Amino acid sequence: MNRLVLIGNGFDLAHGLKTSYKDFINWYCDKRVDAFAGNTTKVSEDCLCKFSIKEDASVSCWNVFAFENSYFRDIQRNRTRSGYDVIKELQNHPEIFSVDCSRFFKTIIQSIEKKGWVDIENDYYSLLLRRIMPIISKTDKEVEVLNKQLDILRDYLIKYLRLEQNKDINAIDAIKDKIFRLTDKQEISVANQSSDYDYYWGERNPSTIMLLNFNYTKTPELYVTDPSKVIVNYIHGRIEDPQSVIFGYGDELDEDYKKLQNLNENECLRHIKSIRYMESDNYRKLLEFIEAEPFQICIMGHSCGNSDRTLLNTLFEHRNCISVKPYYYINEKGKDNHLELVQNISRNFTDMKLMRDRVVNKQYCKPLTEP
Repeated sequence: MNRLVLIGNGFDLAHGLKTSYKDFINWYCDKRVDAFAGNTTKVSEDCLCKFSIKEDASVSCWNVFAFENSYFRDIQRNRTRSGYDVIKELQNHPEIFSVDCSRFFKTIIQSIEKKGWVDIENDYYSLLLRRIMPIISKTDKEVEVLNKQLDILRDYLIKYLRLEQNKDINAIDAIKDKIFRLTDKQEISVANQSSDYDYYWGERNPSTIMLLNFNYTKTPELYVTDPSKVIVNYIHGRIEDPQSVIFGYGDELDEDYKKLQNLNENECLRHIKSIRYMESDNYRKLLEFIEAEPFQICIMGHSCGNSDRTLLNTLFEHRNCISVKPYYYINEKGKDNHLELVQNISRNFTDMKLMRDRVVNKQYCKPLTEP
């Protein structure tokens, strides 16, 4: 029996890396505001947002603003306030400044302000669907612009994650124990607790472990004690190889996905994950692994949201999958996310009877790490 460990962003967070999309967007805002220094024009822009000083304003350029504005200098020296705070301050003075953000970036900021977190890939897909309803014409450039905005976010994300990855981190014993633990028979789905599987209970240690890394960082490498027994599969690419990074959406089960396919417009499919998987052999290696013999899935830090639904459905409903065990998170107030995680997992099944049998009950699950 093998073990497939799904590693999501919560895995990096558990190791002290600030890799959430919220942290990333805050960093992006800092970088955009830092760029005011040295800019001798009245415009600072990329394809996500444009900051302008009004022509009749007393501020001659962004460089002057950077060195004469005490609010800005305080941020530069102490970082007691963020670049996002500066942007909000600019918005509060429309008589001097104009702040023009793309619809995509506005959606991201609104998600952070309303929910305290953001799923960039899900927001991208939602906007993509809005662009094609009603169906776009071939001369419509909105999808192309949206894709360029996702491209620039991907490039910024790679730069940010490189900085985070350089932090000194160590393996966590509690996580190591969970990766290499023996498999309890009560975790196995009832359908698989048959004589056909008696052979595998003679040895409850997993034969081979694949750490399926949905992140772009190398944190899982901390747990490769024996390369012949533990494999890391960077299914979405690595930041060391920017061209390999897959950043987009992957839900072919969504009812609206067919509309994208039927448009016969390739730009609409440019950031669909299941298509991008064909650019490397990582997906093929995953298929070879799950076809080899029965396997248990352990979920560590992956939210199991819809942006990976196509791949997760393939894994969860595979004939060799004998159980799906989620490790949940407990926040500082003592509340856990087990129910939310199972709700997300359920959306990746098309067979609810199968879901109820394969997903391990909470009484046999544990938090990934203790708060």
